[in-house]
Amino acid sequence: MAKYKLQEMPDMNESGKRKVYPKMVINRTLSTKELVEKMKLYRRAFSPSIIEGVLMDLEDMLVDVLSMGYNVKLDGIGTFSLSLGFEDEKPTEIQEEGDKMTYRKVGVKNVNFKVSPELLKELQRKTGLEREMSGVKVIKKNLYDREERVARALQVIERNGYITLTDYAYINNICRTTASKELREITSDKTSPIDGRGCGSHKVWVKRQG
Repeated sequence: MAKYKLQEMPDMNESGKRKVYPKMVINRTLSTKELVEKMKLYRRAFSPSIIEGVLMDLEDMLVDVLSMGYNVKLDGIGTFSLSLGFEDEKPTEIQEEGDKMTYRKVGVKNVNFKVSPELLKELQRKTGLEREMSGVKVIKKNLYDREERVARALQVIERNGYITLTDYAYINNICRTTASKELREITSDKTSPIDGRGCGSHKVWVKRQG
């Protein structure tokens, strides 16, 4: 039986309200090999090599058709689609009337997955949940304010010449999503001491020149 825990959200706005939500307790993540072994028990007629081959072909086909602008719906599973984002440091707001935002670099940001109603219904029917008896876990508020986070990042930049998204999130005890959003806001401010270089997974942040 799957387990869940109750987790309290930090009161970032100091409203005095203590919101709690349930969160799944993850046993671990199954590898492809482990999943194939489990699938073999359902379909003994198919060897592990055939199942692995089908999964590899599915991966290749998803890349091909998604990259051509198609969405992919797998009946009983869900729909895959691409999520896009800007890969440059230009403003995301229209600056003036008639601004066509030309010369923008756009790339694939992520892959979206929307579960099918059939799969969701089956999961709701089959999943039994048991609460992990450990009280309510409290998520700590941010240890540092933005000014302190920027200062800590500058210390890393002074030492290494740059800082990565992972490092910024780690040293400031925040998640990568929050770190990414904050770094975009910081670098869009031309008076800030930090600027971005590169794009995608190769992007780093350095000390702003001038």
